[in-house]
Amino acid sequence: PLGPWDDSSGDAHWRNREPDQPFFSVINLGVTHEGQVHLPNDQFAERTRSLTADQRHDPVSATLPPYYPDTPIVRQSWSRYHDLVTVMDGQVGEILAELEADGLAEETVVFFYGDHGRGLPRAKRWAYDSGLQVPLIVRWPGRLEAGSVRDDLVSFLDFAPTLLSLGRAPVPDHMQGRVFLGEDTEPPPAQLFFTRDRMGETYDRIRGVRDERYKYIRN
Repeated sequence: PLGPWDDSSGDAHWRNREPDQPFFSVINLGVTHEGQVHLPNDQFAERTRSLTADQRHDPVSATLPPYYPDTPIVRQSWSRYHDLVTVMDGQVGEILAELEADGLAEETVVFFYGDHGRGLPRAKRWAYDSGLQVPLIVRWPGRLEAGSVRDDLVSFLDFAPTLLSLGRAPVPDHMQGRVFLGEDTEPPPAQLFFTRDRMGETYDRIRGVRDERYKYIRN
């Protein structure tokens, strides 16, 4: 039956398409997802088996954010998270290598972004910057200069209209967000707004708004 995806499974890949068919592919890497730092030791060792000794992070020498208590458990969680990020970095490299091997690297726009904060307190699901400022890297050969940096306000709501625009497809009038890349780039917003209504099964209503300089949070 017709659905939003031609394939949505662990086997989905651009290599399954028709020859020379344009593609839109989303690959979710779950190795850094919420809770992974708290796996039992044997499962965590399995997750990070690809790391060499010099790629692992020492809890003793970790630099903690100032809002975390300096305890052995927190240090272990922090270093484990960075170990998992290193594993993920290798996975991203494998995907880019596949694009290169298929001759698609120079004609494919690649978005790399995080899922709203690490799975630790004050990050994922929180309206603080540690939960909302996530990685966003775009690789667009011939159009974006490598290493260039922008500081305009971007929201995940902007992804859909931007990708439709890059694919030269019409952006529906009812769609929120703005085009932030390409020929149809629109001006950045004056503010972005944030909400949180629960933490798991617990109600915890938070509202936030930010501009380029300030952020206001109301609990």
